[in-house]
Amino acid sequence: MLSRSEVLKPGFLGREVASATLGDPRRTRRLSGIIERLARAPDKSFPQAMGDDDAALEGFYRFVGSVDVEHTDVLAPHATQTAKRCAASRGRVVVAHDTTEFNFGRFHRKGLGHVGRGKSFGWYGHFSLAVEVDAKGSRTPLGVLSYEAISRDGVRKPHLKHGRNQGNPANEALRWRRGVDDVREELGATRVVHVMDREADDYALMAHMTQRDDRFVIRQYRRRAMGDGHDVRDALDGTDFVVEREVPLSPRRPSDKPSYRRRFPERRSRMAKLSFRAMPVRLGRPTTASDCPSSELSLTLVQVVERDVPEGEEPVEWWLWTNEPAQTPEQILAVVDAYRARWVIEEFFKALKTGCRVEERQLESEHALQNSIAIFIPIAWQLLLLRTLRSEEPAEQVLTKTQIDVLRKRSKVRGKRPFAALPTVRDAVLAIAALGGHLKHNGEPGWQVLARGFEELLALEAGYLLAIATEDVINH
Repeated sequence: MLSRSEVLKPGFLGREVASATLGDPRRTRRLSGIIERLARAPDKSFPQAMGDDDAALEGFYRFVGSVDVEHTDVLAPHATQTAKRCAASRGRVVVAHDTTEFNFGRFHRKGLGHVGRGKSFGWYGHFSLAVEVDAKGSRTPLGVLSYEAISRDGVRKPHLKHGRNQGNPANEALRWRRGVDDVREELGATRVVHVMDREADDYALMAHMTQRDDRFVIRQYRRRAMGDGHDVRDALDGTDFVVEREVPLSPRRPSDKPSYRRRFPERRSRMAKLSFRAMPVRLGRPTTASDCPSSELSLTLVQVVERDVPEGEEPVEWWLWTNEPAQTPEQILAVVDAYRARWVIEEFFKALKTGCRVEERQLESEHALQNSIAIFIPIAWQLLLLRTLRSEEPAEQVLTKTQIDVLRKRSKVRGKRPFAALPTVRDAVLAIAALGGHLKHNGEPGWQVLARGFEELLALEAGYLLAIATEDVINH
């Protein structure tokens, strides 16, 4: 089981990567020192994070630029520890898979490929993030199990129809399969549910997972035919909705990307009343998966739809493929809750890009940038865990007694509202955000505010412990 108080203790990330195999134990010690310094100030520049220590800064640049250091080796110990947390989990473990763009601007650096519309440089990162889902609906990130960097050369590829791209090793769609296989290898016998968005709606991928007894929930992107040729969505027309639920919808701002605006239109926050139904289907093999040995798949299609939609708003509607049981209302809701855990990986990307500012890093090569990303991944996970601690649980379950004492004393010094005698997790998170400059009437704290607040808390805790140790020495 994940001990969140341990994760938030000083020195945790250094221990997280202490088993890294980098060819020389001095490099492993260097990695532990680097990640601890960056974790204390994840949104700062490298010179600032190193505390204006010229030796530490030079050691950092030599480490990330070394040809003897590969980002896969830097990340490996975190993936191993994540697998252990998955195995010890008392809840259901969901693995969310998704791809994000790392855009380092229009200034070319050694080894960088093209992103966006080909005018900027960077790469695409495909991640698999483990999330623990408990009976209360809490979604706790456990860490990253796999990461693959995908680079493009900027040359437009011809569009191959009728499945002629199936055997092409450069086919980017295969990253989903590789991610699942990497997770299976990392986890061994630990059973998880793989969740993916519409881009992973691929017959060959679902057949691959079905053959290997991998559990999954994938959002449908394209209409498909059943074994008898009828459209699968039409088959649900005569099926009754079996359960309803009200869920809060967060507001969505308009995006500056046209493709994103089409998929995710702007909306206001509201309570949505959703209806659920499901039906087993036999899915026929399309021509695009002609190389797949499975001529049809026995799956379940789950529909989630908002039927009473406010005027001017787009209705919520999901179609989900799954091989999970979905015969009862409880099972259907469990499938939907597994898919909802996918949003945690979106927050993880924000932690990397906003909390750690990885796209603003001024390193001279793709190799050095990849190594820095591998260092920041566990830091972003720690930030994400802090961001998710917003509940009415006692704060002692996620913070140390010393950290709580520091927050209480700091609130008195600042003359703010007294810290609660029995603080909750939410009390603690707001107090940490206040250390970073957050004002309560400004809404929920953002990534940079939380990063600054956590940095300040760790510094205050270190000073507090030092003062106690000094007083003990004087008294004795």
